[in-house]
Amino acid sequence: MKFALIAAIVVSALMAYFAVENSQQTQVTFLGWYFDAPLVIILLLSFGTGVIATFLAILPGSFRKSREISKLKAQLNVDAAKIEALEKEKQLNAAQIKEPNDVVRL
Repeated sequence: MKFALIAAIVVSALMAYFAVENSQQTQVTFLGWYFDAPLVIILLLSFGTGVIATFLAILPGSFRKSREISKLKAQLNVDAAKIEALEKEKQLNAAQIKEPNDVVRL
């Protein structure tokens, strides 16, 4: 827990230093639009856009894995019920063999 707090403080300090060092105005042109903004804002927006694009790219695979896990859990429950039924049947058979009801006397 302490390590995570220290790491967060260090990363925050580095980000603050980065923002101060890259505060100059920069003009961005994209698809006929242009605007002036501090370089740090442009870099952070670019990074955020990349994070969102990565999340959207991973999303379909995540849904597919989630559905597969749900199907496997359902199958596991069915198989566990079958195993339990077979074990009960085995115990009943074992009890019947130990105490046979029909004894043939000669």
